[in-house]
Amino acid sequence: MLLDMISEMTDLVPAMSRIRARKLVNRSWKIAQDSMMWSFQLLQGGFSTPNISTAGSITCALGSNQIIGDAAASAQWLALPFYWSPTTQQIRAQGYSIYSIIAMDTTNPNAVVLTIDRNFIDPLPFFSGVGYQMYGAYIPAPKGFKRWLTVADMFDQWTMDIWTSRRTEDLLDPARQIASNPWAMMPLGADRRGAGTATPSATLGQQLYEMYPYPTTEIAYQWYAVVEWPYLMQNSDQLPPQIDEEVIVEKALTWAYRDAESRKDVMAAKGSGANYLALKKDTDASFLARLKTLRLLDRDAVDSYMIDMRAATRGFPMAPFYNSQTMRTGMGW
Repeated sequence: MLLDMISEMTDLVPAMSRIRARKLVNRSWKIAQDSMMWSFQLLQGGFSTPNISTAGSITCALGSNQIIGDAAASAQWLALPFYWSPTTQQIRAQGYSIYSIIAMDTTNPNAVVLTIDRNFIDPLPFFSGVGYQMYGAYIPAPKGFKRWLTVADMFDQWTMDIWTSRRTEDLLDPARQIASNPWAMMPLGADRRGAGTATPSATLGQQLYEMYPYPTTEIAYQWYAVVEWPYLMQNSDQLPPQIDEEVIVEKALTWAYRDAESRKDVMAAKGSGANYLALKKDTDASFLARLKTLRLLDRDAVDSYMIDMRAATRGFPMAPFYNSQTMRTGMGW
């Protein structure tokens, strides 16, 4: 656990503070994780998109960050289940700019107030009784996200395109007027929705992806991804079983010995006469050798995961199919 690794480092380098040791352990932990794709970094999950909401109308104003729904619109929004709450969706007025909804005030159930992530800028011909579209096009990746392995549409039975950039689609459909079952997941940057407000996004700081074309129907998706484990913060925090403490401490010591070499005046006061540059070289070699062994031991688990993932998405894209639960069918392509 973290406490044991910190204690080992401060025992081997007496002038080292426990704060510095903690930082070096986590730096070493980061290096080990980035060295390859480990089985403990492989994660499976999913999400779904709601039916598009268009009931009733909205009232908005230039320069305001609030949109008010009429009775019909409010009723539809309030009827949504929590996992498709308006605060997880986007809204646009008459096909203009797309805004993310970051808060919802239901004080008046006949006039629900939505707070959007930036001020309304669209010069509409009128600002009350406005038609709108509400849908879920922006999907947050899981915490610690590094990259997708695959994202599969489980209803239409195809694998999503995770390589196309937003720039490519901006050239083809900059206003996002095309609606269909999405076939692409495009990186949108870190989630900054509601940053600095009293109602920040629940996924603030996580990577966002835009689905294209924008979704209008209920569809379930399954994803496989590579994610990074968090830093070790509490003294009792443990490493995953695929990584042992030895390899993390060895790499952390390479920086600790470098620190000691640069602070020989302090080390001399501690009665230390070690050759820290030689120790740094030895521990770095030991780290690489042990890391290579651990990577080989973990390889079978990674290969097994990949086989399971391919089996789950076999035939995408796109095999002929019939889904009796959703009453969907397709000829394939």
